[in-house]
Amino acid sequence: MSLNAPWMATGQSARTFKSRRKKPTDLISICLTNYNYGCYIIDALDSIAAQTHTALDLVVVDDHSTKDGSVDLITAWMEANQKRFWRASLIVHARNLGPSAARNTAFGHAMGTFVFVMDADNTIYPRALARLHEAARDGGFDATYSQIEFFGREQRLGLADIWDPMQMARENYVDVMALVRRQAWMDVDGYSHIDAGWEDYDFWLKFMDHGLEAGYVPEILCRYRVHGDSRTTNDAWAAHESLRAIMAFRHPELTARARMATQVVKA
Repeated sequence: MSLNAPWMATGQSARTFKSRRKKPTDLISICLTNYNYGCYIIDALDSIAAQTHTALDLVVVDDHSTKDGSVDLITAWMEANQKRFWRASLIVHARNLGPSAARNTAFGHAMGTFVFVMDADNTIYPRALARLHEAARDGGFDATYSQIEFFGREQRLGLADIWDPMQMARENYVDVMALVRRQAWMDVDGYSHIDAGWEDYDFWLKFMDHGLEAGYVPEILCRYRVHGDSRTTNDAWAAHESLRAIMAFRHPELTARARMATQVVKA
């Protein structure tokens, strides 16, 4: 990751609460990104504070929220819950840059070897970080992910399954909610901005382009909120075919191998 990357100059640290304790060896950073989700973010923060894994480094990036009092809500919550974390930081973008830049800002400030990625409208179950970290550590994976549970307007399970590059090249089934080794994020040059969405899919395809491995934890650990204001609902589905073409253009070798494998199966 270039030290002169544009995202590094966009964030301003609004507040940081840091423990005087020595940095734990099992410290996990949480990348929580927010944009006008003041009505949901306290649920997300509460679910993070309730984790059974104790050593946590919370990095919240507000991507220039303008429609609600997100920054004030986050600041007040951190003041009330700061003792729960080894460090809790709020970083506010000077202008809206999108989810990829917000995640890159969080990774750039993270101090843990592993970083859990999460949007402010979602929540996680108490064992989520402990189980994902255990699997990453014991399996030597560059990332770990779980099955997800949809809630809100829809109640159902996600489609997560074992890590299979050929299947992933055909269709994404791994959510952005995952524990990622910070070095792996650097190796793939972070998240890339994709108009209308699919930044998470592009990130996983870059993982495979670089020969990195992710491990599947077959437990329901993360909860994805379905609502009418999500970017996936508003943008990504409407641009489905054009985004698929963009993925094929950005990852030609992987998508070509997947297409050939499909043709062989059909034959």
